[in-house]
Amino acid sequence: MKAVAFPSKIANLSFPSGLFFRSPAKFFSRGLSSSLSSPCRKLTRGRKGVGSLMSQSLSSSISSLSTSFSSQPESELLEAQLSSPKPKSPPPQFPWLIVGLGNPGKKYQGTRHNVGFEMVDALADAEGISMNTVNFKALFGKGVIGNQPILLAKPQTFMNLSGESVGQIVSFYKIPLKQVLVVYDDLDLPFGKLRLLPKGGHGGHNGMRSIIDRLKGSRDFPRLRIGIGRPPGKMDTANFVLRQFNRQEQGELDYTFQTGIEAIRILLLEGINKSSSVKGFESLSRQIELTNQIDPFRDYRELSNELRQRISPSFSLAAAMYGGDEVSAIVVDLGSHTCKAGYAGEDAPKAVFPSVVGAVDGVEAMDMDVDSTKTNSNSDDSKTNFVESGKGKRKLYVGSQALNYRRDHMEVLSPMKDGIVSDWDLVDNIWEHAFRSCLMIDPKEHPMLLAEPPLNSQQQREKAAELMFEKYKVPALFMAKNPVLTSFATGRATSLVVDCGGGSTTIAPVHDGYVLQKAVVSSPIGGEFLTDCLLKSLESKGIKIRPRYSFKRKEIRAGEFQVEDVHLPDTMESYKLFCQRMIVGDIKDSICRVPDTPYDDKSYSNIPTTSYELPDGQTLEIGADRFKVPDVMFNPSIAQTIPGMEKCADMIPSARGLPHMVMESINKCDVDIRRELYSSILLAGGTSSMQQLKERLEKDLIEESPHSARVKVLASGNTTERRFSVWIGGSILASLGSFQQMWFSKSEYEEHGASYIQRKCP
Repeated sequence: MKAVAFPSKIANLSFPSGLFFRSPAKFFSRGLSSSLSSPCRKLTRGRKGVGSLMSQSLSSSISSLSTSFSSQPESELLEAQLSSPKPKSPPPQFPWLIVGLGNPGKKYQGTRHNVGFEMVDALADAEGISMNTVNFKALFGKGVIGNQPILLAKPQTFMNLSGESVGQIVSFYKIPLKQVLVVYDDLDLPFGKLRLLPKGGHGGHNGMRSIIDRLKGSRDFPRLRIGIGRPPGKMDTANFVLRQFNRQEQGELDYTFQTGIEAIRILLLEGINKSSSVKGFESLSRQIELTNQIDPFRDYRELSNELRQRISPSFSLAAAMYGGDEVSAIVVDLGSHTCKAGYAGEDAPKAVFPSVVGAVDGVEAMDMDVDSTKTNSNSDDSKTNFVESGKGKRKLYVGSQALNYRRDHMEVLSPMKDGIVSDWDLVDNIWEHAFRSCLMIDPKEHPMLLAEPPLNSQQQREKAAELMFEKYKVPALFMAKNPVLTSFATGRATSLVVDCGGGSTTIAPVHDGYVLQKAVVSSPIGGEFLTDCLLKSLESKGIKIRPRYSFKRKEIRAGEFQVEDVHLPDTMESYKLFCQRMIVGDIKDSICRVPDTPYDDKSYSNIPTTSYELPDGQTLEIGADRFKVPDVMFNPSIAQTIPGMEKCADMIPSARGLPHMVMESINKCDVDIRRELYSSILLAGGTSSMQQLKERLEKDLIEESPHSARVKVLASGNTTERRFSVWIGGSILASLGSFQQMWFSKSEYEEHGASYIQRKCP
């Protein structure tokens, strides 16, 4: 299967030191990656009873060996023993003990104080270790990681007496303290952060105090601390640590646990044979505390799981630490709904504005400018938010402020069609607005990273490169696929990216950092289509959506307003629709929710209504529509039942539901990677923030997928990260100091031409 491959020299890049990451670091080096994917690892992971299986294999080997020796004469054996030197017996291999701290019982499940229990449960699940045995006053389990035996324990003595259980296990198995790892919660670490230390005190933690007391005051054992943050305001600490995690926090913890699991694997497989355990642990501690501050570009395929930590308040500071006096790159993500632009190394774009353009014919625009300077209080913004276009003698207005001001005869045009640029003149003006008006930079001084759709054609890429180098004179350029950047932002090298954007929905598998082009599936049903469905449904019920410019509100009494319509005959239909979509889009984002089961009119006819107040003071009561419209993503034929959507009759029959698109994309991939794709489905895009979308998609996929597949849909609990995941991935990539050799430079453009972009950015 053909994949989009990055240049081979990218494997030789290296990360600068001083970065701070917060989320999973799956691979820390090429050597470790190979060791983790060894046959032994594949055998043990996800299977229970591995210890007994290995014991049977070992005993059968010993039996066959003793049989072969018994067949030889006793004199020959004695002579062989006397003539050959006695081999030294290998030192005994002690197991590692990994203890998670918490409180037993359902009452404490999912609380902050029990995060150590949850980490051990995640490790047991990942390694296929059963923990149903109660022994040493703990839930107990045995297994192996690689060739290293491990013991897992969750003391059932309550937190303050954890040392009773740990002391018994250490004494019985004679485990060296340097092989006792304790996992517990830490108030002093920000939420979701990990810190691995070779030794230390109890830090006021009663569970650790109990363990240290039972180990005769010794503190020389490693510990993995999981940050739960500080109580908000004046909240009592005891109440805070016993409080349940909310859904968003639990989603972030999933990433934290994955990081912790890989940290534990590295500790066991790499740190155990170090000549000096303290130095080895200290080295590993630095590696993991800056969680995942590793060398992702040592191999491009191992990049993504080491990157997501950059999405944090320390993001900009870290970039400044290693960036020095270098000029920051600019990252631009031009989507079908909004344009995002900002500086590489930051955690969110500086400029976010609609990716549509207002257009007025030249003569009418001249008259409008004169009137606007007299009547518009934001006349300065209007001047800076439009530029002259050489195509058709029209004047273009770009940006939120310019579009919010109504102008006679102003059409609203989109430069995108099905996610691909259809009007480069409009794109040029959008870029100009982003650079000059929003970021206020000179493009000549900044390298540019452009995000592009996975199905972008060669002609489109060359046109973008030509425009950037010829008009904006940028010193360097790089173009990266949207799904790859999303994977980087969410911390995975292999995933199935479900990008629910404004103009379309695209499913793209990413394997080892490359987009599998032949398996990309797209649908025209995106956020704007759902907005149109809701708008038509409301209008069919007699609800009039008035744009803000079309009425005036007068206060006739205290708290009582009268609405008067404003007659503006020269307002274009496209501008009216643009303003209506802004209002209905907010309704959709605020109250719409994906139903738990497929929508049907009978089941949802008596559903309770939800109120929404329109800008003109009108209050809507929305019932079944808030479930019906989102379900169009899963069953497009529902749109045909909405009055006014007849114009889409030709498109709807060919559109497929979201679960079917996911299945189709995965089935187009090689059999070897399908299982991994099922377990790494990433939701991205603004429309993916709709309530219950993640849960419904996961439920439908579990029903339709093969029984052997382990379906896992992942979505950041932070809606900002979901909306800007592509931009964030580009910000991570472009801010790396070691990434400089990847740029398509202006000198290379002048030497080889625009077609060279295919080689530099394949």
